[in-house]
Amino acid sequence: MQFIIFSIKKEIASQYYYKVDLMKRFFEEILNNPQSFIYIRQLSYITDLFPFQEWLEEHSPVKKQVKNNVSYRSSLFEKALPYGIMEPKNYCCLFQCDNLLQAEQMVFDPLRKSSHAFYIMEATGEYYGWISPKVGQRLLS
Repeated sequence: MQFIIFSIKKEIASQYYYKVDLMKRFFEEILNNPQSFIYIRQLSYITDLFPFQEWLEEHSPVKKQVKNNVSYRSSLFEKALPYGIMEPKNYCCLFQCDNLLQAEQMVFDPLRKSSHAFYIMEATGEYYGWISPKVGQRLLS
């Protein structure tokens, strides 16, 4: 399983929190048209910088595994390695795991400890939703 995790600005997260399917369609369009200037501008407007690698290395219960499996990349959604932080902006990361339990333990739970809101989407589109620090408003469809 591969998950793309986006760090979303708080004001966007609060406006679109209950519009999960709309966000999914937006991110699918970006994945299908990664060179589109309009989508790139929209993506930069709604995303917020977040130090994924540092945060996961510090807060994940399996810190050593996360630290050893992070690698930087230059293309937006290249999917070759197990874990990755996209460059040049640190607004999203790609996470690969064997199952949802592993994703929950290694990435989702540690991200809930931050004050950021995150939108996640599994590469096939089967699983998607918000990871939010707000208690009772965590969603993974």
